[in-house]
Amino acid sequence: MRRAICAIGVLALFAQEGCQKTLASINLPGLGSARVSDEEQIAAVLNDAQDGLQSRRVFKVLAHVSENYLDQDGRNYEGIRDYVQSIMKAYRSVRITRTRPRILVHGDRARAVEAFGTIAEPLDINGAPLNLQGHVSVYLERTGGAWKIVEWGRLQ
Repeated sequence: MRRAICAIGVLALFAQEGCQKTLASINLPGLGSARVSDEEQIAAVLNDAQDGLQSRRVFKVLAHVSENYLDQDGRNYEGIRDYVQSIMKAYRSVRITRTRPRILVHGDRARAVEAFGTIAEPLDINGAPLNLQGHVSVYLERTGGAWKIVEWGRLQ
């Protein structure tokens, strides 16, 4: 059960509305360049990672994970890569819903807190489907102008 909850947490980590590169500014037709807030950049990172997971594209997910990633379960970058790959090998049709994250930015570090619901069907006919809900914290760090995920964890 703990493993399933961890799997759902990782699934929820990679979530919400849309897909965007993490740039400090974007060009809008007729309006020139507009500043994008740190909070909007972080939300876009989470959205794009979710899209990667739901579309089964491991490297789209990992594009938003820091090489310095380390979580409560002791997974580093390679560990989270292997974990995401194992989820994609075990499940299909992963569907994630998330609340709008509450994002707190402190300089080059940030924390996003959100509630999630995840449903996933197993690839193996004998496997158990997932249907979990919960809350997660995602910690990010600005590196080279881009926000990267450095830890995912259960709400404490």
